[in-house]
Amino acid sequence: MSPTRPDRPDHWRRGGRFLLVGLANTAVTYSIFVVLGLLIPPEAAYTIAFLVGLVWVSLGTSRFVFRSRGRPWRVVLFAAVYLVVYVIGRVIVELLAPADLLSLIVASLAIIAVTTPLTYVAGHFIFPAEPEPESVRSTPCPQ
Repeated sequence: MSPTRPDRPDHWRRGGRFLLVGLANTAVTYSIFVVLGLLIPPEAAYTIAFLVGLVWVSLGTSRFVFRSRGRPWRVVLFAAVYLVVYVIGRVIVELLAPADLLSLIVASLAIIAVTTPLTYVAGHFIFPAEPEPESVRSTPCPQ
């Protein structure tokens, strides 16, 4: 862990880690969605991609993003929030009815724009940051 810097609040670090986990998740799951969406109904493709992402995000968000212990009940609660996010994404897919590569990409971007803020806010409240050990907090920042 890096020492706490007064000029860089923890929410900025959490936000950066959230973006890293989210970008990796997005790259994998939306690639799955677009490729499968060309082969099977988009609703089924979205469901498969979402399930892959659910596993990744449930494991990565608590520990890496929010530095929380990820107690089982918190992970289950976050997965439940993600199911609400899934429903929102499915509604977007239904409304946009993507049928070709371009429309699948547009649907992906719309889903990302709507669901990303929701998952960050939910994770922020579900996985409160664990306090850093005193030895880490008292380490001076290099100049």
